[in-house]
Amino acid sequence: MAANEEQESDQLKSSITLPLQEQMGRRDEDVSRHSNIPQRPPFSLGSLNRKKMEEERLSRIATKRHRIICDEEDAVEIPEPKRVTISAMNHTIAKTTVPFPRGTVKRTWALGYDRSPDDIKIEEVLQRDRLLLALFSSFQWDEAWLLSKIDTSRTKILLAAFARDDAQKQEMRINSPKNIKFCFPPMYGPGSMHSKLQILKFPDYLRIVIPSGNLVPYDWGETGVMENMVFLIDLPLKTANDLGPTATLFFTHLQHYLRAMGVDNSMIDSLSKYDFSGTENIGFVYSISKTWKPPKRVSISGWAFRPRNYCLSPWFGHK
Repeated sequence: MAANEEQESDQLKSSITLPLQEQMGRRDEDVSRHSNIPQRPPFSLGSLNRKKMEEERLSRIATKRHRIICDEEDAVEIPEPKRVTISAMNHTIAKTTVPFPRGTVKRTWALGYDRSPDDIKIEEVLQRDRLLLALFSSFQWDEAWLLSKIDTSRTKILLAAFARDDAQKQEMRINSPKNIKFCFPPMYGPGSMHSKLQILKFPDYLRIVIPSGNLVPYDWGETGVMENMVFLIDLPLKTANDLGPTATLFFTHLQHYLRAMGVDNSMIDSLSKYDFSGTENIGFVYSISKTWKPPKRVSISGWAFRPRNYCLSPWFGHK
């Protein structure tokens, strides 16, 4: 019985010992296999090959520089856009910001009626806050009404008026404010001043106005239902970029007309400061008292020279 127990004990020890020996053998094999893998030395600044690294850096720079040069050779040269100078921009703006650069025809607005884009009020024509100088001529006047539309403290006014004799002229001058001057077109006997013309100077442009109505509130729709037509054109002040004269037939005839009215030469000459190119296709047809000898292209004969263009016709003479 004891012999059997010893035999079983030896078998149990043997069964335990063999698996342990096998596990130890496999562990030794793993250690020996991993020991064959080359091990990297620990990192340190002393292990860096500075000479080799510098050579590699210079090589990279040379390669990059070569690539940039090649790209520049293959690039298409794009011309630099032309720069617009500030003065040229200002010149262009000045040419385009005047309200009526090519001229327009408006209708006087009647108080109490709906307005349309084609209607205009005398306040919009005169622009009280910007008006520097104004020349007015008319067949009928309401002086108090007209002066209420103008800032007489800042605006110089020239009135082309009719007077019977020198005594009446002197009386008109004495009774008017000092910044209002008169010119008296010659009537050569019985006659009346019929011209309806306005020349208005603003800081940056000249406005020429030819209305069919007189300078009275009724004709401008303030006290009735009268409708009149108003032609307006705005001519910009010349700048340093304007080369050569811009005189047109319109400009020439306007000068002749103002001289015949007796307007001072200094004011007539000042019109040359403005660009009249916008009047190139517009005729200025006028008439004066019959004893004045006009050029060939004035008055009735002038219509023959502008048969296809819009013609304006202020006039003064006998009635």
